[in-house]
Amino acid sequence: MVSLRRQESYADVVRSGKPSADQTALPAVLIGTVAWMIALVTLSVQGAMGPPAEGTWWWAVAAIGALSGLIGIPFLMRRRARMAATQAR
Repeated sequence: MVSLRRQESYADVVRSGKPSADQTALPAVLIGTVAWMIALVTLSVQGAMGPPAEGTWWWAVAAIGALSGLIGIPFLMRRRARMAATQAR
């Protein structure tokens, strides 16, 4: 059960006209994806120069970060388009 105080604060946020997290997530995901891709390229170039076991873990982290961003961008774009179409009705 949600308290009355919490319901009022949620209603205030909805009425305030502030953009929701769904509307502001795309720029953050784009910036994060670009940052992970830069890290991946940097680690790939440096990995060719150093011992292979040292940077493998960080390379995998950068690869997964870039991949998750590449998966998330189309999802967020589709979601944003669907929200705009719903609001236009």
